[in-house]
Amino acid sequence: MTNEAFPAEDGNFKRGAFKPVAIIIGILLVGGAIALAVLGVHGEAQVLTKEQVNKEVLEIQLLPKAEQIPRWRKWAEADNEHRLQQEAYVHLAWAKDKQSIPSITKGLASVDHGVRGTAAMALVDFGSPDADSAKPALLKALAEGDSSDKPQICWALVALKESSAFDAVLAEYRLGHLANVQRLDGFPVFDAGALASLASLDKIASLAGDESDSVRQLVATTLSRTGDAKWTDTLITLVKDKEVEVAREAAVGLGKIGNAKATQPLVDALSKADKGSREKFLQALRDGIGAPGLVLALKTVTHEKADTEKFQTKQIFDMLKELEDPRGGDALYGYIQSNPKPHWKVEAAMRMAEIGDVRAAEVLGWRMEPDPLKLYNDVDWPELRRDDNERVFAARMLADLAIIHPEKRDYLLKTAEPGVLYWVDPENKPQPHANGMRFLAVVGSQKAIPLLEKWADPKDKLPNEGAQPPFPETWATAQSALRYVGWIKDPVRGWSILEKQLHRRNKKMDVSWDSLMQGGLTIVGMTLRALGVGASDGFAQWGDPRAYDDLVKYIEDPMENEQARMEACFALSWVATDDQMKEVVKKVHDNTKTDAKGNLLRQCYLETIVHRPVPEATAGLIDLLSPSVPDIEVRHQMARAIGMGGITAAMVPSIFAKLSDINLKADAALALVLGADADTAARAIATYNDTGVSAEAIEELKDVYNKTFGYWSDRNCEKGDIARWVDNAGAIAHVKVHDQLQDWPRIILGRDLVESTEIDNGPHSMTHVQLRAKLYADAKGSNEVKRSEAISILKFIKEKGVLMALRDETGPVGEMARKAFFEVMNPKTSAESVPESPKAQKQHDPPPGFGGAPR
Repeated sequence: MTNEAFPAEDGNFKRGAFKPVAIIIGILLVGGAIALAVLGVHGEAQVLTKEQVNKEVLEIQLLPKAEQIPRWRKWAEADNEHRLQQEAYVHLAWAKDKQSIPSITKGLASVDHGVRGTAAMALVDFGSPDADSAKPALLKALAEGDSSDKPQICWALVALKESSAFDAVLAEYRLGHLANVQRLDGFPVFDAGALASLASLDKIASLAGDESDSVRQLVATTLSRTGDAKWTDTLITLVKDKEVEVAREAAVGLGKIGNAKATQPLVDALSKADKGSREKFLQALRDGIGAPGLVLALKTVTHEKADTEKFQTKQIFDMLKELEDPRGGDALYGYIQSNPKPHWKVEAAMRMAEIGDVRAAEVLGWRMEPDPLKLYNDVDWPELRRDDNERVFAARMLADLAIIHPEKRDYLLKTAEPGVLYWVDPENKPQPHANGMRFLAVVGSQKAIPLLEKWADPKDKLPNEGAQPPFPETWATAQSALRYVGWIKDPVRGWSILEKQLHRRNKKMDVSWDSLMQGGLTIVGMTLRALGVGASDGFAQWGDPRAYDDLVKYIEDPMENEQARMEACFALSWVATDDQMKEVVKKVHDNTKTDAKGNLLRQCYLETIVHRPVPEATAGLIDLLSPSVPDIEVRHQMARAIGMGGITAAMVPSIFAKLSDINLKADAALALVLGADADTAARAIATYNDTGVSAEAIEELKDVYNKTFGYWSDRNCEKGDIARWVDNAGAIAHVKVHDQLQDWPRIILGRDLVESTEIDNGPHSMTHVQLRAKLYADAKGSNEVKRSEAISILKFIKEKGVLMALRDETGPVGEMARKAFFEVMNPKTSAESVPESPKAQKQHDPPPGFGGAPR
């Protein structure tokens, strides 16, 4: 009797001796199936040249998916065209075209071993039960295979759960031949759990004394995943193994079992391990058990030397931060109750807040009062006395918790409001921090309203003309406070304060950049800029259409500061109705001026459309996407405005036609990649494979795509924008341009989703903590579409901890999470170059609303 299939883990362990053939196996599928044709062609000559094959592939990829399938089916049957046959297997497998399974199965008997290997991996993509009919052919091919296709055939038998093949597959595993087998898209495929599932647990356990290190590690990994106390003695033996890779996998099982008999050997192993081995043990606990395993490891921290204690404790808390496992809340809360040193108590609360556990507010609220100079000494914690970052970060986490848990408002007011009010009180802190204001606004603190309004509308006079630096902190505080006045929506004074500060400029004074550069008005001009930005953010946060006329008036006044006008355009996207958005599109359309002021106004209103796109309205911009718009950046922004909110089917043909103009190709492609469905986005990228399009053209598209993101709003999540962009990036990864699969959207988008959500980024922005909580809830919810989208996004942003938690769930979500976690832990090695992230480049300030410091 075979045991049940185990969850797909990281698979990252020793897999036997390294063999040169592994290199060949590893490259078999990189860059697409055409690469396979150079290996082991034993039979008939090819009819088509490589150039002809590429031309055929391009023609097919330019077709809608429904029209591609019949063409690929034809080539799947073409025994004398091995390159196209393999391409067909790849694309039919990606399309999950079940009708093609018999043709692919037939390929297992090809005279070309490259065709056989590709056919095997195509069947892996179909999986069981869809491809179960291919098992007899796979077993026959295994007997006839050679070093170029046998590893792929073995893995297909594993994927289809053919238990009779266990011994043969284990023999290949012993030789190290399975290490570099890859999926059709180049991702590693080896999974220890899948291999072990072909045999009973008793048979696996019987191999615990095997002379092969890799086999003993397989045993340790397999038994550890069960968490069954039955295997305690075997795991105790393995945790003492001479190979640390074996011992660390056994440690995971002992930690899962968790009884006294199992825990003590684990504690002993960790306590005795040297620095390098200890880190490996901790990594195994992190990846095998998750946060509870790491919190358990805190018991093994040595207290003999202060420096060692600090290093080992920090090492564990850093791993907890990297993992961010939602299951860690109870263990961390228990650790806090043990009354550790203040800093570690705060660290534990931070880790709880990052996973959305509202109980963290008890410690974070307490931490808002003590001054670091009084809480820490120069001997043990000199680094914590140098700044007030603990309270800054604590306030940020409290604000996130308040957004995630609106139902816990009373609890948060009780546990955290007093501490935050103390921290922002002018008697205790000269200038309040924006994070403190943010929490108080989110939680709806009535005690904070007078303070926020006082900071937003100070009694100080505006700086005089000719005033010298430094910039007055009062007005820097006012900028932040104005946003939070808009958030708290006080009907008594709030609206009038925002109106007053938006129009504070003396109408005779010019505070545009050209004017400020002439000197004399710099300080007063920057003050008015701060008030304009702050009032705009306040109106954006309030979200009331009443602000539309005020903002438009401000935007169209050329004597106001350009940055503040751009922020007003951003705010317009949050207050405008659908009908008003049509007016904004008309303003862009009717603006025929090409001078600097005309371009600025056009770009400003495009900023509005980017964040509040209405497809029926943005369709009116398509005809403006032409070489007659000389400013390239304006064209790029126009493409973003067209694509951001989604492109209707009626809009596709006219945009697609612009791909033939090399001057507009990047803009048209960007709009389609952002706004069209996955099929259309993939076809748009396929046009870059045309021989008439230079290799540099795709680099231009990468650059404008890279500069598109940086601000993520709750609206992007709710409307499904993020899910669409992730889906499109996945589809594009199956497109080849100049013989290379296009992974760059996946790399760029995934990176930006992480980097640009680290902190609050302006009105309605979404932090990573909020996004994680939202996706976790959607994945556990009953809406199948949202569940699937959530798992895709979690995989995209490499949320290991959440995926680990979800793989323990029953039903479809558990299986989806297991597969996603495996892919996160076994990333594809890609040599594709992508532009540096905007954060890393730091070459120019991001457009208002797309980035910048927390406000």
